[in-house]
Amino acid sequence: MSPLSRPDFEDVWERLDAEAQAAKFSHEALLRLTDFYRRLDDEDRRVVDETLASWVLEGDERRRFDALALIDEFGIRCALPALEADLGRLADAVGASVPTDRAKLERIIADLRLNAQP
Repeated sequence: MSPLSRPDFEDVWERLDAEAQAAKFSHEALLRLTDFYRRLDDEDRRVVDETLASWVLEGDERRRFDALALIDEFGIRCALPALEADLGRLADAVGASVPTDRAKLERIIADLRLNAQP
């Protein structure tokens, strides 16, 4: 089997997301994406991990939501720089969701750091 590429993974996400949206059950995409991630080998996980980290910063809210959920669920530590950058971006942001977004990022970062300790 050939290694998974970023475009391959993004195609998988697009398909899962479209199917979930059509079924009017948006969280189904995340459930299926979690199952997909569990079945990946180490090489494919590295590609997906890097993609998820980039989604934290890229602005698509549905992708960002799924990325944060997977990063949190699977303890994807390579995403720490992206999470910290996103937290920095929120430092001066205003809006109703900013405190919640900030708290979520702080919790995920703290968990990743704690679990990285020997």
